[in-house]
Amino acid sequence: MIDNHEDVCNFGTSEDAPSVEWIQKTEKALGVQLPDDYKWFLNTYGGGEISGEEIYSIYCVPFDEAIGGDITYQNIISTNNISLGKIVLSNTDFGEEFYFKIDGSNQVYLELGNKNELYAQNFIEYIEKRIKAYL
Repeated sequence: MIDNHEDVCNFGTSEDAPSVEWIQKTEKALGVQLPDDYKWFLNTYGGGEISGEEIYSIYCVPFDEAIGGDITYQNIISTNNISLGKIVLSNTDFGEEFYFKIDGSNQVYLELGNKNELYAQNFIEYIEKRIKAYL
């Protein structure tokens, strides 16, 4: 699906992937194990965006210097989402926030205003739904 919609997807390549050490540093800083399908995304694409919406990734620089879409910077330094029990993956211009709960589940949730709901059963389904939202 990603390859068929390069007009919507702007993803990196495996050359952009963070090392195993950076993934481990990120998990330690966040205090959670990241879902395997999210790590697959990091290993396959390094990061990217769907129609301009950045999916937070690992920038491989010290977290306090990683201003932008680094998942640790976004969830600990910029905003303390960890204390709210979530790891935000992406924010949209419409105020939508997509996140994992830190309870270890692979499900992706959507927060919009005071509304929180299950969005996808896993990270791959989240990617598919975000692509379809722009087709």
